[in-house]
Formats: sequence, C-alpha cells, structure tokens
Amino acid sequence: MTHPDLQVEEAVEIAITAELKAHAFYAQAAAWVEDPHGRDLLGRLAAFEYYHYQKLTELARSLHKGGQFIPYEPRTVEQFVPVSGGEVTGAQLEEMKDQASILGRAIDFEKMAGERYHALAEQTTDPAGQAMFQRLADEERVHQRILEDEFFSLSNQGVWGWSGLYGE
Repeated sequence: MTHPDLQVEEAVEIAITAELKAHAFYAQAAAWVEDPHGRDLLGRLAAFEYYHYQKLTELARSLHKGGQFIPYEPRTVEQFVPVSGGEVTGAQLEEMKDQASILGRAIDFEKMAGERYHALAEQTTDPAGQAMFQRLADEERVHQRILEDEFFSLSNQGVWGWSGLYGE
C-alpha cells in the first residue's frame, strides 16, 4: 500500500482508542471480580487488548510515515500474563451490577471489535493489511466465544469455567 487510504488511517485511530478503552475495562473488571479464575481471564484479556493497542499504534505510525503495513504476530489468551487491576482511571464499571453484566459488556466490546477489523480487512487492498486485520478479527471472535462460554458457565452453574490460571 503505497498511499494509504485516509479512511483506513482514520479507522485505525478509532480502533486504537477502542483497544485502550477495552484494556481499561478489563483491568477494572479484573480488580473487581473476586473469583481467581475470572480475575485471571479478565487480566489476560486486559493484557491482550493492550497488545492490540501497541500493534495498532505501531501500524498508525508506519502508515503515516510511509504507507506500509506491519507484520502482525497472532497470539492466544494463554500467552499473556494477567495484569493486576491496579489504578485504572474511568468509570466504566459504574453501571455494572454483577459479573454477568461485566461479561455482557465485554462480549459487546469483542463483537464490535471483530466487526471493525473484518470491515478493515475488506476495505484495504494491501495483502499485509488484509492479513493483519483478519488476524485481529479472528482474535476478537475467539475472545467473544471465550466470554460467551464464561457467561453460560456463570449463568447456569454459578462458577467461572476458565481454567487457564497462570502457573497451574
């Protein structure tokens, strides 16, 4: 892609903001949830969204500088060490009443992100850009599926089903 489409650059900027918001949301949720399995999963998702933020920021710089897409290495949730909740600004959890509400909001985040990356994959003609956005879309769909499984587990069994605790 020698001259990046301005719409792609603008969409990447929107995605950067969305990934940063998702990171903050997951970090807050990880601090709020008491169950160690839930805390582990939400902390890993916070780290994953921060990885997306970093890669998209790198992409934005590259597109602005020379119109080039960057290589993107796909990851899995298990590859990330969970972040601790810590001090995260914002009031994204104010309206959350319980764990199911948090999961519902998280599912919505992932669904919107997957749709956004899928649209970007279709919008760009650069093969490297298409591959990167498709990988991002695939990762967000996996996150959505994991969260839907957790929602089902909490709703029907009253427990977090995630078993990827770090160090277990």
